[in-house]
Amino acid sequence: MHDHKPLIFYVAAALLLSVAYFASPISGETIWHLLPGFKTMAQANPVVTALMFVIASAVLAFLGFPPMPMIYMAAGFCMGGFEGGADVLLGSALGGLGAFLFYRKHVRLHPGTPSDQQSAMINWLTLLGLRLSPLVPAPMVNLFAVVLHVSPVQCLTASLLGSAPLVLFYAQTGQQGYQFLSGETPHWWQFSGYLVILAFSALLSAMGPWRSVLNELKQMRA
Repeated sequence: MHDHKPLIFYVAAALLLSVAYFASPISGETIWHLLPGFKTMAQANPVVTALMFVIASAVLAFLGFPPMPMIYMAAGFCMGGFEGGADVLLGSALGGLGAFLFYRKHVRLHPGTPSDQQSAMINWLTLLGLRLSPLVPAPMVNLFAVVLHVSPVQCLTASLLGSAPLVLFYAQTGQQGYQFLSGETPHWWQFSGYLVILAFSALLSAMGPWRSVLNELKQMRA
């Protein structure tokens, strides 16, 4: 008999975390009043701060935490747009990989294996297109990764490449917020550049992956 206890515990932990966040004051403006203090700590302990953001983003991405953009913006605020974005990008990619491995073990989707190398590449490109979309929730993409029966390496690389535009955009937003609050001149050209990259990646995602996903779902149903 298949043991559903890990899956039940996972869903309960994810729901409890989300409810606790939205019900607590930290989900409002309080967090933004705390960020200057975090910035000071980050400047004094850059290695510890980077490690904390990696661990936090990995755990939250594994649990499918809805307000992940808050973590990305906080990293950009405390560590800088590119450095903070790269830090939480790595953490969220590792968390997504953990969720993929968990889904593959405990969610009964009966995935198969690609028939040839070309099919494996098409599935990876499909997953990359889903990752590029800012509209598809990350937990759903992890579930599609199981449906598309990609390898863990393919899942990790798709997460790093596909999530980069959105994560770096939010991190750059956090950096611009710090510069604005501290009286510095915001570098709007950097923000505009990330916005263009995000818009282009969203356009690419809208052009490709959905047909492959629907075909896989139809095959599973058959």
